[in-house]
Amino acid sequence: MRFPRSIGVLVALNIALQIFDGVATYRGWTQFGEGNPLLRAGFAAWGPGPTLLFAKLFSVAMVLSLARIPRRTLVCLALALTLGVYAALSCLPWCVCLLAPVPTAAQLASCP
Repeated sequence: MRFPRSIGVLVALNIALQIFDGVATYRGWTQFGEGNPLLRAGFAAWGPGPTLLFAKLFSVAMVLSLARIPRRTLVCLALALTLGVYAALSCLPWCVCLLAPVPTAAQLASCP
């Protein structure tokens, strides 16, 4: 697949966030448990590895599908919005939780 440069950069950043989130979710799950009910159900049924692999592959497939839409301005906006929301609501909280030396009760309650 060949994308215009701006879309390619946004796709690469979105995929990097998915990889980071998969690793952080697995590591955080071992310390804090999982707050997402869909992932929690998948963990119980199939285990954390297969569940996270499927969830992240599905997310990457959706990013790549979005990038193939011919309306470039709309695609850039959607990928940038996805990147910002994902970074703010998933990756930033995991960084706070996983980089804290000793989790407090407040940090445990705020982890995704």
